Amino acid sequence: MRKKSILMRLSAALLAVLCIFAAAPGMQARALNMGSLNVSFADVGKDDWFYEYVTFCASLGIIEGKEDGLYHPDDQLKRGEFMKLLSYIGDLVPYTWDTSVHWAQPYWQLMNDNGVLWGIDEVVCTYSSLEQPISRYEMSVMINNLCSNVYSETPVTLESPSSVIGDYDSMASKYHESVIQAFGKGILDGYEDGNFHGDNTLTRAQAAAVVVRTAVTSERLEVEDAAEVETPTGGDVTMNPQDSFAWRSRSMIDAWGNPNSEARLLLFGDSSKTYFSGNEANLSDYIVTIQVRTWDINSSGQKYTRTWNLQVNKMVEDEVKAIFEYIYNDPEQFPIHALGCARFGANQLRHGWGCAIDINPVENFYCYTTTTPYTAVTGTTCYKYSDSPYCITPDSSVVEAFALYGWGWGGGTAENGYSGWTTTADYMHFSILSSGG
Repeated sequence: MRKKSILMRLSAALLAVLCIFAAAPGMQARALNMGSLNVSFADVGKDDWFYEYVTFCASLGIIEGKEDGLYHPDDQLKRGEFMKLLSYIGDLVPYTWDTSVHWAQPYWQLMNDNGVLWGIDEVVCTYSSLEQPISRYEMSVMINNLCSNVYSETPVTLESPSSVIGDYDSMASKYHESVIQAFGKGILDGYEDGNFHGDNTLTRAQAAAVVVRTAVTSERLEVEDAAEVETPTGGDVTMNPQDSFAWRSRSMIDAWGNPNSEARLLLFGDSSKTYFSGNEANLSDYIVTIQVRTWDINSSGQKYTRTWNLQVNKMVEDEVKAIFEYIYNDPEQFPIHALGCARFGANQLRHGWGCAIDINPVENFYCYTTTTPYTAVTGTTCYKYSDSPYCITPDSSVVEAFALYGWGWGGGTAENGYSGWTTTADYMHFSILSSGG
């Protein structure tokens, strides 16, 4: 890995990137706050490796010093601070300024609603959580989700990850995909010893470099063994819908989502398990990465093809490919700008099995249905209140495709007026349960 020529041309590079991304199909314009603030910090000298990163970001209003006027480059960066940085470079504007929990609460809500926090269940909206220093693992997950769900970037593959990331084989499997993406795209690099050291925290100096590399693709590190994933053709999707695991598992999983011993062996390889924690040594034997293609809408309003990496249980990989190919080939050309799949932990329901999919969370919210209008928990709206092309409707090809293969929708059925479950609905959510739970 070697570094490109850098930073003397950052301003020109950023302006060029903004123009390119505004015109390129589906690529989000990195509409940073293009100010021209004259900012300097007494503790950031011209000979420091991070000098130009920090001063550049500060001049754009992306980062700022602390109350004493200093930058404190060696201080640990907190989770809440990193979320604020990502909201700036993602051009995500808070729609609520409720700071009753923490000053970064509006930014946490943005990250949560836009799928940036998918995969890190421990990053919750509490004071103590947002005050925690952010780890490199957490940072890699957020960056991967931002690049995919906000920037609409194509994922990359990394040839033999363990040969270029020394501690790849020893890190928890749940971080593998995010580390590959953040490392392979040249946003994060390893240490001099060749390891990623994902449990290490991020300093404020390092954060400035990460922000620049994330927002300005020309300033990313070159990674020789990385290549963009090729768009799948769909030619390998030849599954009979009735052969899907969702249909076959009806006799093995009850209506409440409790799998019997046979289902547990198939899903987890262990009759005593009910979900993946993400730390299992055999996780990669059951959770696989597949590629699917979808439509999205670019800045000119034109639809174009996107490629996604999805982590799902091997029991459903063929049907998930078939479902998305059905959606892609349907004349509706339903657009998808955010996708979530396997997430690990006790509170992730079917995501913790690798058997659930979330689509466009902002426009298809998880909500309480006991109020009028419904009260958003995650996301902002649904088809009942919005005509956004990203809203999933009961008669859409999305609901039709999942239902064909036995997957249920968290938006409910015609019998209950598409109001989800008893007191909640999850319009983004599909799972192998008939209820969509």
